[in-house]
Amino acid sequence: MASLKEIAKDVGVSHALVSRVLSNRMGTTRVSEKTRQRILDRAKELNYTPNPLAVALKRGRKGAVGVFLHGVGIPGSEMSLKFIQSAGRALSANGYNLWMQFFEKKEEFLAACNEELMSKVDGLILAGLAHEELAENVIEIEKRGLPVVLSCHGNMEKFGLTNFQVDAEQQSYLTTKHLLECGCKEVAHFFSMPLRYRGYIRAHEEFGITPKDHLTVPARGYQTKSGHDAMAHLFDNNIKFDGISAQSDGQAAGVYHYLAERGISRENWPLVTGIDDSPIAHDFSLIKLTSATAEMERCAELAVKAVHNKIESEPVEEQHVEPQLMIRESTSRK
Repeated sequence: MASLKEIAKDVGVSHALVSRVLSNRMGTTRVSEKTRQRILDRAKELNYTPNPLAVALKRGRKGAVGVFLHGVGIPGSEMSLKFIQSAGRALSANGYNLWMQFFEKKEEFLAACNEELMSKVDGLILAGLAHEELAENVIEIEKRGLPVVLSCHGNMEKFGLTNFQVDAEQQSYLTTKHLLECGCKEVAHFFSMPLRYRGYIRAHEEFGITPKDHLTVPARGYQTKSGHDAMAHLFDNNIKFDGISAQSDGQAAGVYHYLAERGISRENWPLVTGIDDSPIAHDFSLIKLTSATAEMERCAELAVKAVHNKIESEPVEEQHVEPQLMIRESTSRK
């Protein structure tokens, strides 16, 4: 990458003059039009781009954004890791350092998001599991001048906060719709999150089907054991089904664990879908899972763009992120 010193040496002028010309901040400094153009031409030839961190510091910025994360996803899903990696890349591209902080309780957030932190960052991203009890605190932080953006799994928009998250209802809608399109007539649903359940219902409504109540099985969490236990409930109660719409890849993987333990032949296994498109879906499940994406990387990119816009006093456009359906062997009848 070309530097100001390199341009100054090539043109035969001072480093300070090059800096003033390229930043268009001449002040009282005088320079001939010929020399100014030579500087601009040489910078263009070398593909010079200003260091965004240096630009931020010159504007009186700290050059850092705080990311407070309450981790989401079960072990192996890598959801939080994807968010952090994507946020880090996006922040770096915009000239910010990442100030990382994990938390689980309101008290931990408030202890870490203190006066010292607010004096060292230009903005704040709050991500992961939603904490509605922190809404008033976040609003107060913004009133005090620190831009805040959320990427939380939960309805934080009702507090007037800027929040970027994947459309959870659409995730389950896509997976359930796919099962129905594959010819399934009795799709069981492992219930953990109401929004995803609504997607399951909406897909059936579009097919003119009213799902039977006994096909919805409560699941305690999103782990493999939850899916295993939900399958045990279906079998213990002699409930007929030909498809499983799980609310996570972990639950879906648990379906296969149960079937394998019972010694049920492969040709009698139901079609199964998961949610999150995590490594569990494509690397660790007994059969590669059809799954709806969690879009953690996209949510992180949008959050970074939004907090940058707030820092620059530019408009912010809020949006729900649309998931994609990744079709794999688990919904194949071959």
